[in-house]
Amino acid sequence: MEERAELTADSDSLTVVFEPMGALYEIQPGETLTMVFNGPTNHPGSVVHRADYISVSEGLVGRMSAFDSAGNEIDLATGAPC
Repeated sequence: MEERAELTADSDSLTVVFEPMGALYEIQPGETLTMVFNGPTNHPGSVVHRADYISVSEGLVGRMSAFDSAGNEIDLATGAPC
């Protein structure tokens, strides 16, 4: 099963933490980050909102990917474009 979540920064930048790696990625105002979770329906992954950041994590089984506004994949271990 595949699930997608699109995160958008409005007027301020938004910091995203990739768990459990701990890498940070900053979404600039007006840009988006698309998270793709692949795995079984009972463990798809999660997006948790906090006051100053968003934490995303893959499910117990499966894979998580992230893509910037241009469609470039983000390395989840470093937070840098691949």
